[in-house]
Amino acid sequence: MSEFIEQYGEWALVAGASEGIGKSFANRLAARGMNLVLLARRVEVLAQVKAELEAAHGVEVVVRAVDLTAPDLADTLADIAAQHDIGLLVYNAGAAHGAATFMSETTENLLSLVHLNCTGPILMVKQFAGPMLARKRGGIILLSSLSALSGGAYIATYAATKAFDMILAEGLWDEMRGSNVHVLGLVAGATSTPAMLKSGVVFAQGAEGQEQITPMTSDQVADEGLANLGKKPMHIAGEKNFAAAVALRSAADRVQTIQYMGTATASLFGKPYPTKD
Repeated sequence: MSEFIEQYGEWALVAGASEGIGKSFANRLAARGMNLVLLARRVEVLAQVKAELEAAHGVEVVVRAVDLTAPDLADTLADIAAQHDIGLLVYNAGAAHGAATFMSETTENLLSLVHLNCTGPILMVKQFAGPMLARKRGGIILLSSLSALSGGAYIATYAATKAFDMILAEGLWDEMRGSNVHVLGLVAGATSTPAMLKSGVVFAQGAEGQEQITPMTSDQVADEGLANLGKKPMHIAGEKNFAAAVALRSAADRVQTIQYMGTATASLFGKPYPTKD
């Protein structure tokens, strides 16, 4: 048995696994010999991922069509826990699906982001971390975003919920260190995923006065996440993203930081950015 399986067990759960970073995690974990429970809303897409992974790696893959914002999510997770000993949890759901001002968004859409990025991780960790702690082995990866480091126009609620994920991961890391349950907040910057491309983002252009944004691939983000799990509480994927995070966090002028984020977001999504205070 490999050291990876010894640490994280034979089963991993990946939430948001139909494409992008989640699918990359599923591929990487299957290649390490882990059986998988994959969750997403589109079961037909998950079925294709299941076929690919089982054929390529000879592992068992279980797929569930799950809406991670549904009110019965806790019951669904309890059912999964009763059938599989999940030793590694990857909560990847919650990609931005566009950019809009807070007041132009519907209350339903805003609360859906809260359920997806805040309620979902809480329910997942509450369900699966207990058995990990009892076994004295396991791992949890919560995906966050570079936008979590600052508020900005057009992504106010998304950024706030991703900040929740980042802080939650850091707090869990502190509580669980010494238990042999590894926790990592994985912060992704601009990443070329199907969801991001469908959202209307244009990676080729950069905001005025800012360097052109070159996105990472999903595989790169997943590889960095797995490489840093068990080493530190938070990892920012990509050297340029790390440098940007250092600049954002160290800036003395918070207004400048917020406007930097707002300008970058507006540029990515082809939106106007206000020039007046």
